[in-house]
Amino acid sequence: MRIQITARRFDFPKLVRAHGWVFLSPFEWSDETRVFCRPLRIPSGKCVRIRVSASRRDDKSVIRVSVNEQLSRPERRCVRSQVRRMLCLDQDFTSFHAICAGHPILGFVDQAKCGGMLRSPTAFEDLVKTVCTTNCDWRNTKKMCDYLCRLDAGGFPTAEVLWGYSEKQLMAEVPLGYRAGTVRTVAGLHVAGQLPLDQWAAAGDWGRIRDSLSGVRGIGSYTVAHMLVLLGHYSTIPVDSEVMKYLQNTHFGGKKVSEREAISPYAPYGDHSFLAYKFGRMGRRLNYVDK
Repeated sequence: MRIQITARRFDFPKLVRAHGWVFLSPFEWSDETRVFCRPLRIPSGKCVRIRVSASRRDDKSVIRVSVNEQLSRPERRCVRSQVRRMLCLDQDFTSFHAICAGHPILGFVDQAKCGGMLRSPTAFEDLVKTVCTTNCDWRNTKKMCDYLCRLDAGGFPTAEVLWGYSEKQLMAEVPLGYRAGTVRTVAGLHVAGQLPLDQWAAAGDWGRIRDSLSGVRGIGSYTVAHMLVLLGHYSTIPVDSEVMKYLQNTHFGGKKVSEREAISPYAPYGDHSFLAYKFGRMGRRLNYVDK
């Protein structure tokens, strides 16, 4: 069956490829067809496979979601909600577009109506994947996500599934290393209803998100900043070694600088600082998303 969603015009491929999420299981992406596929969980707990594409109609984008089986009305509503989250359809980037209009590097953002980045269907999946990006190379991040999806018949495992493993068992099943303890801790917090990240984000309670995540062993400043971005808060730039190298080479001629100085060129963009950084990389053709 098909589900159709009409939204403000946006550049679908640029959103999907704005960062590396589409290359992490259980996402699949085709550059040729410009379609991504993945399983989504419906209220019964079962996973259904979806294919997502988009086209332009007048000044709107039309998102088409193909599902591999018939769904009830509540199930269709659940799929629709998860697709809206993945594509950031409920975020308004018009003020960022206005800033970018006519800019020598960022002008394409206004023309193509960019702004969002692909997210997971749930904040929990985003958080676990962010933990999997820390202190390792991209190849190992992809491997961890591949193995995590083996725990739940190809779909990304729920917090309940992960909480059912001891730390030792989780380490034996997935090459998480020290991250196994962190993943299990956040799974337990989700199961207990103590980490409603999307709810806090909708209320603009960014301080509570920072404090709650920072209190988890194994979650540092990069993970917190990256999660804030994925929840729709763009005033902070998550800086790891790769980002620092880009900032130093792009703005300081390769000179080593502090993290504070490295991100200073984006201070004038205020609440849009991360977006200016990210789409500036895209404008310079230095946005490496599948390293």
